[in-house]
Amino acid sequence: MILVLISPRGAGLPFAAWLPEERGRLVAVCAAGAEPAEGFAEIVPVADYSDDDAVLHAARGLARRHRPTAVFALAEVDVERAAVLRGDLGLPGLDTGVAAAYRDKILMKELACAAGLLVPAFAPVRTPSDITEFMASHPGRVVVKPRSGSGSSGVYVIDSPAQAAGLADGLAATPYEVEQFVDGAVHHVDAFRVAGQPVAAIASRYTGQGCLEHWTDAPFGSRSVDTADPIHARLVEETWKLVDALASPSTICVHAEFFVTGSGDIVLCEVAARIGGGPIPVMLRHVLGIDPRHLWARVECGLPTDLDAVRQRVATAPHAAFYGVPPRQGRVRRLPEAPPGVHDFTVNTHVGDRWSRTRYSGRKSADFLAFWVMTDSDFTALGHRLVATANRVTSGFAWDTSETEDAA
Repeated sequence: MILVLISPRGAGLPFAAWLPEERGRLVAVCAAGAEPAEGFAEIVPVADYSDDDAVLHAARGLARRHRPTAVFALAEVDVERAAVLRGDLGLPGLDTGVAAAYRDKILMKELACAAGLLVPAFAPVRTPSDITEFMASHPGRVVVKPRSGSGSSGVYVIDSPAQAAGLADGLAATPYEVEQFVDGAVHHVDAFRVAGQPVAAIASRYTGQGCLEHWTDAPFGSRSVDTADPIHARLVEETWKLVDALASPSTICVHAEFFVTGSGDIVLCEVAARIGGGPIPVMLRHVLGIDPRHLWARVECGLPTDLDAVRQRVATAPHAAFYGVPPRQGRVRRLPEAPPGVHDFTVNTHVGDRWSRTRYSGRKSADFLAFWVMTDSDFTALGHRLVATANRVTSGFAWDTSETEDAA
């Protein structure tokens, strides 16, 4: 039996198809109203999937009834929950101590710094005065973010101490940190290690400001770094150094983000012990030859996986990129058509879809209304094609911005 924790965003994933040997022997906890497809022996929905106690209570009930041999989860919110359950059941995998290091950005940076990785200056935040004190000793822009957040939700970039006062309510609701703003190109490395042996480490560069780009309503994406570029090997080396700094188990997958400054320094942004979100798995499928969530499901559940085939595919795969268009405040009036030459063109909205002020303010960086993937053996040509398709898809949308207030 395999116990699967399924966040609302993962409800449509084909877990039973990824794990056919366990079909009918899968059990799951999920959000009420977001039950997964067939193939599960038992599913326990919870009314509020953000409630740790409720999810763990449901999972422990399933564990008592079915005695699972593995716990599998893909979402950031489930990283620590899955670690707790593995500890309860005596199962291998990420434990609670390591899971905390991958979730808590303060602990993460402390361990990375101790191991010699470059990190921005940082400090925990409880009140606006903590931010103003930090800015007094570290002049310039700063980033204020939840210590355990994801998807750029709740992140603020501020330029002056006076702006800190407006963050009081958010700081009171959840633990935050403040760190120096790093002026550099944002990269991500998606890496897989099994039984201590690297399987793949794919370095990519976000366009623009990366995940912060969606705050400006600007489309953004990511393109795999040319392996001939020396920065690729340096990013991969820093990723494995980081994985070891966080005392990771021998089998792990990570999504690490780094800044590369104008002087060539590689500075840690953050790292997660999971597959990257949004369209990143779709892009990586064209490099790995398999959906990374499928790959990780089989590895995590101890099922046979042709890792050598993955290694060979990565060594010969074309360059890959994704691009996405985020929502705006207003109502969708027209949808774009798929440009020629793209893969996996996906539209996640419809004509009449309304993004009210409340819905819009709660958006995450991966909440694309449309995204697509492109591949090309020519790295430079891929970049040019990516920009052309981005302009075409963006202009294909039309918005009515006259109704932006929430309904009374």
